[in-house]
Amino acid sequence: MVQITEMLPGMDSSENVGEWQGLPAIFQYENGSRKVHFRDEAKGFGRLGELAVEEKHVLGVIRQSEKYAPGLLLEAWRRFEEEGDGEVRKLTVQELAEKFLARQRAERRSTRTVLDDRWRLNAMTRALGHLRAGAVKRADILGYMEGIPPGTNRRSHYKTLRKLWRWAFDLGHVANDPMGTLRPLDNWGVNNEVLSTELFQRLLRVTQGLEAPREGLKVTEKYKGLVPYFVLGGLQGLRTCEIIKEHGNDPVIEWRDFLWKKKLVVVRDEVAKQTRARDRLRYVPLEAATVKILKPLVGTGPVIPVSSSTFYGWRQELCKEMRVRWPENCLRNSYATYAQTFRSSGDVARAMGDAESTVKRFYVRTLEPGFGKRWFSLPEKTFLGAPPRLLKGEKQYQTR
Repeated sequence: MVQITEMLPGMDSSENVGEWQGLPAIFQYENGSRKVHFRDEAKGFGRLGELAVEEKHVLGVIRQSEKYAPGLLLEAWRRFEEEGDGEVRKLTVQELAEKFLARQRAERRSTRTVLDDRWRLNAMTRALGHLRAGAVKRADILGYMEGIPPGTNRRSHYKTLRKLWRWAFDLGHVANDPMGTLRPLDNWGVNNEVLSTELFQRLLRVTQGLEAPREGLKVTEKYKGLVPYFVLGGLQGLRTCEIIKEHGNDPVIEWRDFLWKKKLVVVRDEVAKQTRARDRLRYVPLEAATVKILKPLVGTGPVIPVSSSTFYGWRQELCKEMRVRWPENCLRNSYATYAQTFRSSGDVARAMGDAESTVKRFYVRTLEPGFGKRWFSLPEKTFLGAPPRLLKGEKQYQTR
């Protein structure tokens, strides 16, 4: 519908001013047909001259398409003007991704973050890398995302791609953010699978060389290097990235971080997961079982000095010999779940270096109060605090 806005001097009654496709225009009616004249920002309204032969030819070719509509032609021109013709706007998606990764390194993002971003962007560029970044549309991103199976992996891809396109838009590499209105297709998954207390205690005995991996095999000490991993992850709630090096220079927990007299282990700022928190340093109270197992092993340097590839090879071989399945993130899941049966959520979250809400949302399964003491080799009668004392004359409420 055309909205009539005003009559301009010199116009007759057969001419009206309105809008067409969002642009100010003059509509002129002659012999039952309507002509549209667009506004020139510098000169005001002007009459369109006759099309040149070449222009008629181009327009004739375009109008042969069944999808042709004047509005689509105008939209295409608008997009061309918005995207510009500078070198920056000619970046391909592949080149844009490379620039973003270089920026992540320059900003000193953690090695793990850069690696995760790189492999997700590599996957995207295999599908969209040839496209001009400025021409990528929401539908292109959505089509790519729907090619990834549903779940946490696709949610992680969304997170990385969202960072890329927001950065590209903010720096003017693209005129429009194709993910600006695109919502995640999945919620974050909850990995809350835990180990049984019996299996955890068996893992500790096998790695210490006190028990054979399974019947028919001999007791071995070849897995002794894994003992600190199971203790720090399962009894102290530390992250794998705080214990095991992903790369040669990655800072990790060292023997000097143990304050045996104060019964604390220090997770230094550079060792802790690199979040946006201003201070990531934390002091984690040592469990009695941790002191008993690790103190005789005290040395110098990293508690686990091997590379991540060697470590994962050890763990895989151990699980194979014990014929057990290793659930993802099961040590921290177990620590959080069992500790919260007799400790406050705040204490557990501080030890883990997480927000209390995060611990409750992602790690915890509901168990009977006090059930988790066996995980930490604590006596059943160990409680936090004493039961309230009865005042003189009060009767204790009894249940059958």
